[in-house]
Amino acid sequence: MVPIFTAAAVQTNVWPVYPSRNGAAVLENKDKNLDRAMDLILRLAEWNPAKIYLLPEFFMTGAGGVGKAQKDREKICVRIPGPELDRIGQVAKEVNAYIAGMVWEVMDDWPDRYWNTGFIVAPSGECVLKYHKHYDPTGKTKPGDVLDEYVDRYGEDQLFPVVDTPYGRMGCLVCYDINFPEMARCLAMNGAEILLHPTSEGRAPFLLEDVGGWEIGKRSRAYENLCYLISANQGHFLGSDFPTDRMRGRSQIIDFTGQVMNIANTTGEVIVQADIELERLRQKRSQMQMNFLAQVQTEVHARQYARKTMWPARMWDSEPPQGDLGNIMKGREIVKRLLDDGTFAAPGSSMDKDSFV
Repeated sequence: MVPIFTAAAVQTNVWPVYPSRNGAAVLENKDKNLDRAMDLILRLAEWNPAKIYLLPEFFMTGAGGVGKAQKDREKICVRIPGPELDRIGQVAKEVNAYIAGMVWEVMDDWPDRYWNTGFIVAPSGECVLKYHKHYDPTGKTKPGDVLDEYVDRYGEDQLFPVVDTPYGRMGCLVCYDINFPEMARCLAMNGAEILLHPTSEGRAPFLLEDVGGWEIGKRSRAYENLCYLISANQGHFLGSDFPTDRMRGRSQIIDFTGQVMNIANTTGEVIVQADIELERLRQKRSQMQMNFLAQVQTEVHARQYARKTMWPARMWDSEPPQGDLGNIMKGREIVKRLLDDGTFAAPGSSMDKDSFV
């Protein structure tokens, strides 16, 4: 039986590695951001320790830059293992907790590519889980872009990896992944009980709190999969030409019934915590009623998936994605195909459907 324990979403301020739209990378900001994140965890551990600390997407670099500056890719991205994860491992040992987050990663296996990578570091200091983000049409490589070779190298389980720990079975999904029910469902089908969601959320209309979009998505992913979900967003942007208050905050922890247990109703730096009761979750999963995860008919849904291709896999097998624009142009082609074949109903006849793609 796992005792009740505390988890924390750590909403950190960030000094962007690219502080100026037209300027060079300020690489020392990467270390500055890492130091600040570790200091926040160490400070919290002194007075209200947690067993899981989740950091935001881009907590080490800020959101912009990698796709625009391939020449700096080796400097901006990290390697796993490497000095940055070693530092996080040292703090994990010191606070006797799991620390998770996201980094830009380069790997010798894939020259000229970079990845958006979720990670979980154990109290031993070891990185025990590495996950490559599946969704978001930007310039990084995604597992589906090189699907066959990816699975040949790492195995099917590494598409949706889950690690079994003394504090529950954990998996990562990053930022935009939250909008795809398949992501959380595949992780839950691999045993995940706690979904860790490092994210980078600004102030677009679809992110407005309490009115739909991502807010509903987070609660739904927890509810429909009987999972806890921890989501950590960035805080303020400091020392840059970005607006200081660019990010919307609202880091949060959601229980397996879809209820928000704690939320950062503010921007800037803040840490929100909540108790995780795995025994209650496991009791719920052992029941039949309202157990959506046990009742899902995978074979029925697989038939529809097999007969209808939306965004195809293996799109960038032979070369890395051609930046953000390359994926956007491919996406426009896909939407046009779906309009042409009748999967999507075309807009009103008075308007040219090509104008929408």
